[in-house]
Amino acid sequence: MTQKSGISKKTLMGLICAVGALLVCLVTALVVVYLVRQSDPPAPDIEGRIDVSPTTLDGTDIGDGIVVESIGRYAGMFVEDGTDETVSEVFALTVRNTSEKTVQYAHIVLSREGEKYEFDLTTVPAGAVVQLLEMGRKKLPADVAGLEASVTLWAPFAEEPSLCADIFEIEGTERGITVKNISDRDVTGQIYIYYKSAYGDKLIGGITYRAGVKDLAAGASATCYAGHYSKDYSKVLFVTYVP
Repeated sequence: MTQKSGISKKTLMGLICAVGALLVCLVTALVVVYLVRQSDPPAPDIEGRIDVSPTTLDGTDIGDGIVVESIGRYAGMFVEDGTDETVSEVFALTVRNTSEKTVQYAHIVLSREGEKYEFDLTTVPAGAVVQLLEMGRKKLPADVAGLEASVTLWAPFAEEPSLCADIFEIEGTERGITVKNISDRDVTGQIYIYYKSAYGDKLIGGITYRAGVKDLAAGASATCYAGHYSKDYSKVLFVTYVP
């Protein structure tokens, strides 16, 4: 009796099933990897791109210790109103607080023959540099010669703001801030954390964001949602609570 060589039908079907299962697993793995990558938010374009236009205002104290660092044309996220919409050619003004106090609020106006460009800044510590965008998203004029600048409103904090580091330990994550009560007593009531966008040592935007938790027992911690907080591109500036 002659024995047939080759693979039996049963064995062949088993191999086909095994290969099919392997392909399904492979495709599933690729889909999972794709979805994970899709869900990872890209690094935010916090600083944006600025084409600097040298002016006679550079290095000038325009009032109350606010010194112009540079003027330029900005493209990137518009942070001033919290929308983070993408803009281009917006008038950008970078200034340094050379006073000895943290500025709580200031309003800066650049003007020339009927033209008017306005900038707000909040929570800028002594010595800090902040990049501001024109509040109405106005474009940088083609010619910046003749622009005059002044600080029309300026208010420092009555008391220097603090991180209350002897009471709280602050740790940031992406879009979240964890607050731990490291003291030996309970803290009741609202606890607010104030932060700004930052790129390196430069603060980004006049806007200051706020997040909060409530009622922390001694040793307890809580995490609050902070929609504009980024672990790499934000800086916590101060904390307030009711002692």
